[in-house]
Amino acid sequence: MKFLLIQLRRIGDVLMTTPSIRLLRESFPEAELTFMTEAPADQVLRDNPFLDEILIYRKAQTISDSISFFRKLRERQFDCVIDFFGNPRSALMTRFSAAPIRIGFGFRGRSWAYTHPVKISTEVTYAAQDKAQLLGELGISANDFELDFFGDEEDKEYAEQLFGQLGIRDNDFVVTLSPVSRQPYKVWPAERFAMIADWLVQNYNAKILFLFGPGEEHFINAVRGAMKQKALPDYDIPSLAETLAILNKVDLHFGNDNGPRHFAIAGGTPTLTIFGRPWAANWTPPQATQHCALEYDPGCKNNCTYPKCKLECLHGVTVETVQTELDKMIKTFC
Repeated sequence: MKFLLIQLRRIGDVLMTTPSIRLLRESFPEAELTFMTEAPADQVLRDNPFLDEILIYRKAQTISDSISFFRKLRERQFDCVIDFFGNPRSALMTRFSAAPIRIGFGFRGRSWAYTHPVKISTEVTYAAQDKAQLLGELGISANDFELDFFGDEEDKEYAEQLFGQLGIRDNDFVVTLSPVSRQPYKVWPAERFAMIADWLVQNYNAKILFLFGPGEEHFINAVRGAMKQKALPDYDIPSLAETLAILNKVDLHFGNDNGPRHFAIAGGTPTLTIFGRPWAANWTPPQATQHCALEYDPGCKNNCTYPKCKLECLHGVTVETVQTELDKMIKTFC
């Protein structure tokens, strides 16, 4: 069989499909698995041994481009398309692929695109578990939701060289901080990150290593400018796989709900994450005690009115609460 798997846009969402990719390969060892996503999310699949091909989707600029794209997609003659994304664009892709089996979530106005529309669960579940529901239409029962992100030796060598360049020794206690997000409802205040960073340095002699991507330097500058203690210096922005290699070498990761947090989970590094608008349970592996999350519900998280609110859910997570949780995690996992 020839499968096309679709998950566009964000890096974290693509990572959440990796348990499904692994389960499909186990269930159909001889199948051809093709994955369609957008840059830079394709990087998290670069060395995935369960995939045969990665297609990078680029938005069409003209009607002619769109027609050409759909024609080429149809010519691939996929047997089964699984749309993990479920927005109007991916639904159109799925429908016009003409695959005899088309699986996706039964969002209102999009069920027509699928031969097997799957009922949307009302339960708050881990995103990887939620996406794996689609495999049930193929008779696959999923109970393993460990994320897959594969690096190579060059990425490990990069991390080794970087740690040497920054003067990090083998016995140093290193904490990565990622105070970044492109969504305002996920950004915990910079001054609070600075207070936590200072506390970690003063109480645990921690080496603070910031993680950030292109265009996110201002988040780091804001935290660094508010700190009283010194953090490790900045460095050239790494690739996603190099970021994974960095996280594989540190003791603890702390930050906002963002891509690096999911990389740390995939690499097995203990994490503490601040959540605002989304429920932490949607993005935290169940039964994984080394991955902790803090959130505050002012009574409206189930009926969110953002952007009309003042993000009380995000600002309600206090510095003292974070310090208490970090202290417990360090004593347990570090």
